[in-house]
Amino acid sequence: MKTTLFITIALLSTATFANKEGATLHDKSCAECHIMQHDDSFYMRQDRKIISLPKLSGQVSRCAQAFSVDWFPDEEKAVVDYLNKKYYQFKH
Repeated sequence: MKTTLFITIALLSTATFANKEGATLHDKSCAECHIMQHDDSFYMRQDRKIISLPKLSGQVSRCAQAFSVDWFPDEEKAVVDYLNKKYYQFKH
């Protein structure tokens, strides 16, 4: 029982850290580079091209490469997780 509780707490802590890391990376490397303001209306507009989690992941990866932000794969995933949790809410 204690082991299960410990694992649950560890996973929740990791998810919270990843979400904060994703927000920080996004704010530093994504939102500042685009001319258009990245707010709720940007991500939730009707004509958005991101319609699935794989498309979101691919777009984050393309942007990271195009702007040479030198993220590690776990950092890209943190940004994807942050954007998905905050805006898209696609199922894993």
